[in-house]
Amino acid sequence: MAIEITIPKLGLTMKEARLVKWFFQAGQTVAAEQTVALIETDKVSFEIVAPSNGLVNPVVAEGTTVLVAQVIGYVAADEKELEQLQKENPAEAGTLAEHLEDKSSEEKGEKTTPGTPGALKLKPGERIISSPLARRMAGEHGLDLAEIPGSGPGGRIVEADILQALAAPPKTEPQKADQVQEDFESNLDLTLADEIPIQGVRKVIARNMHLSVSTQAQLTLQTDASASGMQNFRKKVNKIIDSDEVKVSYNAIIVKAVAMALRQHPNINASMDGEVIKVWKQIHIGVAMDLGQGLIVPKIRSADTKSIISIAGELSQLADKAKNKTLLLDDLQNGTFTISNLGAWGVDHFTPIVNYPESAILGLGRIVEKPYVKNSEVIVDPRISLSLTFDHRIIDGAPGAMFLKTLTRMIEEPLLML
Repeated sequence: MAIEITIPKLGLTMKEARLVKWFFQAGQTVAAEQTVALIETDKVSFEIVAPSNGLVNPVVAEGTTVLVAQVIGYVAADEKELEQLQKENPAEAGTLAEHLEDKSSEEKGEKTTPGTPGALKLKPGERIISSPLARRMAGEHGLDLAEIPGSGPGGRIVEADILQALAAPPKTEPQKADQVQEDFESNLDLTLADEIPIQGVRKVIARNMHLSVSTQAQLTLQTDASASGMQNFRKKVNKIIDSDEVKVSYNAIIVKAVAMALRQHPNINASMDGEVIKVWKQIHIGVAMDLGQGLIVPKIRSADTKSIISIAGELSQLADKAKNKTLLLDDLQNGTFTISNLGAWGVDHFTPIVNYPESAILGLGRIVEKPYVKNSEVIVDPRISLSLTFDHRIIDGAPGAMFLKTLTRMIEEPLLML
């Protein structure tokens, strides 16, 4: 019996998603747990895996907006079952007959070297004979079928011919003398290299950043702190915990320090809603991550109630989920404060933008050894820069500075946050 491929519910508030891509065409064999499709919500991308071994039959086109639990395809047990499925649910990405047609021509020896003397050329007004798979591939790569010699029966263009055309070097023609000036002038024009649709995660980033800077009066305070206490603390903790446990990172220590500082300065843990300032009881710390798919900010829930080791474990799990595209919407929503660490990229100072609708964000730079005056002596000290951006409509400069001072003390003396 065919098994349905459906849209999973990735969070309590999720209602729909966009089907971005099918990784298998109709009739192709898939193994259980192989990725068959990619969907995207406003916040996350997610890979859907095959529920079982079998033959894929997509029934919803790429780019379609689909509802939670909607059937987007099937996995059939065999070709007979797939044929029946396609009568009832026509495949959007091709049919079994088309797939088998290409496969059959290859198995019968019709797959010869493309462009061989036996291949027929198209005559004016003559219909181009090509397999469905070849037509799809040509369309995806912008190839003109009329310019591709077919190696199949009767000059039929098959998959191998498309692959050969893609592998061939581009044709060049001798440049005419009267084109030199035109080419020079054309070099002054802008040539489009790529167009990137603003959608999915990028659309959310654009919307939130615009809302942040257009609706808030943002102010940034900057300072630096000695990182030696944090370095020694991290070294001791990682030395005494079991080797099986996740090692404590600097981010884990900072998350805990921020959470405990927010306990002492609860008005920083707030948001503005119309004419009301809402101070939140829970402290949910978001940690900005960019793993190549756009900026995401998964949350450590109730960070003030958790140990540093527990926070380190959650950060590791969230990073793995982000890499594997298995983050849920619940992992990304309802934060009260955000941390953005650009130290790994060699950044010393920057001005972070508040993650709307929160009211404050902490930017961290890299740890750098610098000359520092302590007790009237110049010493070499590892320093870390701290940049606190906040909504000046609801947080004044002095309270923001006091929060930053408390946070600095906890970073320099980590025992203060325990």
